[in-house]
Amino acid sequence: MSKPTVVVLGAAGAQASGLLRGFGRSDTELKLVLCDRAWNDTPLEVGTQEVHRVLIDLLAEPDKLHEILTDADLVVNLTGPYYTLGPIILDAAIAAGTDYLDICDDADATELLLQRDEAAKAAGVTALVGMGSAPGTTNVLVRLALDALPAGDASASITWCVDAKDMVGAVVPHFAHSFSTAIPELGGTPSWDTLAPERISFPEPIGEQLVVTLSHPEVLTLPRFTRVTDARNKGGLIPEDFTHLGWTVSRLPEGPQRNTAMHNIFETARVAHADREPVGSGLIVDVRVGSEGITFLSGGQMSQEDATGTPAAAGSLVALQGNVPGPGVVSPEVLEPADFFSALRGVSAGGGGMTAYRTRDGDIVDHVRIRDLLTVNAVAG
Repeated sequence: MSKPTVVVLGAAGAQASGLLRGFGRSDTELKLVLCDRAWNDTPLEVGTQEVHRVLIDLLAEPDKLHEILTDADLVVNLTGPYYTLGPIILDAAIAAGTDYLDICDDADATELLLQRDEAAKAAGVTALVGMGSAPGTTNVLVRLALDALPAGDASASITWCVDAKDMVGAVVPHFAHSFSTAIPELGGTPSWDTLAPERISFPEPIGEQLVVTLSHPEVLTLPRFTRVTDARNKGGLIPEDFTHLGWTVSRLPEGPQRNTAMHNIFETARVAHADREPVGSGLIVDVRVGSEGITFLSGGQMSQEDATGTPAAAGSLVALQGNVPGPGVVSPEVLEPADFFSALRGVSAGGGGMTAYRTRDGDIVDHVRIRDLLTVNAVAG
């Protein structure tokens, strides 16, 4: 039996490094076609996987991209920003008849990708969008909680914070974009108070951090694919000065130098904080049906590359196994949690530190293990 062929676009970028490390830990043998417009001499951490590097300018060489995709079982799109490149690459995958996966974390881009649903169905293509950490793992956790909670309409609140050391490359304009699209009906960056800033306590070593309302795909996709009727997202950077900075640069006027200005401002701030010891990242996913709920908590030092790339590797294996419902364009909450977490164990280095609790009226009642939730849901299914 031949190895599945996985094309990775943006394979020389930071987010791809976590994905490739995940593939390298997997027992599944893959043929990896790694595409980017430039390569350096940094060794690839891919274990014993078969690797082929390709130089390609995706926008300038559409015929070459089509040829590469036509021979693939799956394309993993890690190019950004997604609100410009996402629809272009998904359209190319649909034209080639190749299944698709990305880590899109822009709500407006996700809406554009979901609009390709009928075209994907007609082509027999399954596209799994937003398969990173948040969105991605967060969506699967919401699904896991919903499967264990009583029937009825649900609410889901996702709250996160990441260390500013990870604010490099395409992440900077994305963070600014999440402010300017936080409340779409306002048509631009809301006032600071409108973003409802608040301080949230994350598990140690993260502690109390400032978070604000930001646009994120889960708010769009959870009501579409689950019984969640109220979805909310808040996030922030550590230290909190960088959250204020993100709000400020999102208010810069549009123009050809806008992204350069954003990068320069953030890099100046990062250099000024160079002696600071990184804190890590935190996540809280709170799902409720009436008074009953399940909350997932995590806090730790995992890099954003691994936090995002590892679930993308797991989602890729689920896709290659044919376990993503399709065809069509879907997001991670449609996955069976048992399929995802089984794949995640095979690509993870460990140390995620996720804990789960049953709640009543928002107060913790009992600790519950994720494996027990998976077991209960499997028996119920």
